[in-house]
Parts: sequence; structure tokens; C-alpha cells
Amino acid sequence: MTQPAPLLHTSPGISLVDGNPARRRARQILLLSERYRVRSYASCAALVSDPASRDHACIILDLSDPRLAGQDDDGIAALAAMRGLGWAGRAILLDGRVPSPDLIAAAARQGDRILDCATTDGALLAAIAAAMLTLAG
Repeated sequence: MTQPAPLLHTSPGISLVDGNPARRRARQILLLSERYRVRSYASCAALVSDPASRDHACIILDLSDPRLAGQDDDGIAALAAMRGLGWAGRAILLDGRVPSPDLIAAAARQGDRILDCATTDGALLAAIAAAMLTLAG
């Protein structure tokens, strides 16, 4: 069996925020298999408090998870906090509802993407690749 190539420090970094541990782990494995560096967080507060999260180009945030919807753990507030701390990457927001016009406008303004939380792995990977291209170009 051929061993996979090691992750390089220059591999694109992704912060993954999901309150569901099984789903978070499955997405983490998917992203690692695609050679991304991944930091995984169970809460938005953990994301914002980790200085290393600001080094990653992309945040995947599940807005549909009720465990992340508390007043102190709101995904949109966490993105605003990250940007206030100097993070200049792109976010992929996973949501199970029809996004509000305000969310659509905010995502468009920042270059973020909104996907249904039940999106396929292929669609998620395509959105990540597109986000990385916008940052590189």
C-alpha cells in the first residue's frame, strides 16, 4: 500500500466548526483526505479563542446546528469577531433553512458561500476550492 503524501505546512488550512461530534469528525476526515490542514472546533467560542484559527484561509461553519445557536455562540457573531481579530479568509456557511436576505447580503459582501447543511461532500469540496481560488487570485 502506498502511503499518502504528508501534509505540508503550506497546505491550505480550514477551521471546521460543528457542534455534532460525529459529523464534525466525518468532515474532518474528508478534508484531511483532500490534503487540507484542519482544526476542528465544537463551538464558535473555541474557534474565536484559538489564535491559530486566524491562520486558516477558510472556516466551515454549520449554522443549522442548534448547539451553536446560543446567544454567546452565534456563528455570524463569531465570523464578525474573527474578522475583527484580523482574519481575512472566506467562510462556508452550512444552513438548513432558506437564508435571510440579510445573511445573503452579508455573505456576498464578504465573499462567503451559503450551502444547504445536507450538501454533498463533492459540493462542499468544490466550494472550498472556489474559496481558495478567490483568496489566491
